[in-house]
Amino acid sequence: MRDPSRKSRQRLLATALDIGVTHFDVARMYGLGAAEMEVGRFARGHRDQIVIATKFGIEANAPSGMFARAQGPARRLVARYPKVRSYLKNSSESFHRRRYDAHAARESLDVSLTALGSDYVDLFLVHDPLPTDSFDLAEICGFLDDEQSAGRIRAWGIAGEQEPCVELREAMPPGAVLQVRDDVFDALPDGARASGPTITFGVLAGPLERITTHASSSAELRERWLSETGVDFAAPGPVARLLIRDAVERNGDGVVLISTTRPERLQGLVELVTVGADEMQLQALRRVAGESAPRQR
Repeated sequence: MRDPSRKSRQRLLATALDIGVTHFDVARMYGLGAAEMEVGRFARGHRDQIVIATKFGIEANAPSGMFARAQGPARRLVARYPKVRSYLKNSSESFHRRRYDAHAARESLDVSLTALGSDYVDLFLVHDPLPTDSFDLAEICGFLDDEQSAGRIRAWGIAGEQEPCVELREAMPPGAVLQVRDDVFDALPDGARASGPTITFGVLAGPLERITTHASSSAELRERWLSETGVDFAAPGPVARLLIRDAVERNGDGVVLISTTRPERLQGLVELVTVGADEMQLQALRRVAGESAPRQR
């Protein structure tokens, strides 16, 4: 929903499917509730070709839901005035509410299925629970098992930050899907991958800026890394490609989520995954990550 044009959003989704992307990840909160409808619109005629993952637990509150239809003009306004973007980001907590119980899950699933225009969702995930959130995990798992038996969901699991989600995943039945942040600086432990299917995200958002900023901070450092590795680690393009390839190698049996609004980038992503990257450059990426400045929390 970062793209204000419905026509271009639909073209983006169609391009992705045309080149072999079949996994589409949304949530009740994305686009203030409008993202599911957009994917549902695209899924008509393609439903048996794609996997749709959505989530429950975080949802747009009533006032924010009223703004969903106005996102196009709002996005254009934000693009023209960066200060508006900063204000909205700082105020984002007021746009949603968090509810983790079987009743909320049932309500959320009903809404999602209607928005998606489907009688089932391929993957239904508990959305980003925090350590401070309290809920009855046994009750939620029982509900999800019942809905899977009824055919309204094909699989289920948990999505969010590593620490709380890995801990909760260990308390879930075998087969529950784990979807977590995982990057070259904060890799998911092998033991967590071995416990069941894994989907990873956050490959680029923080690491790309962190590495390029550090490499740009010193001409001597940038030149040394370039001469030793053949990669300009101050250039976003080469670094992004290595970060994606690194994530795919570490999660070869799972799914790596990537976000883009630009169709022209999709073909390059597919080629990168299928053709691969130089192993020496991947090793260089991991070494450079180890030398980079500590993560800012």
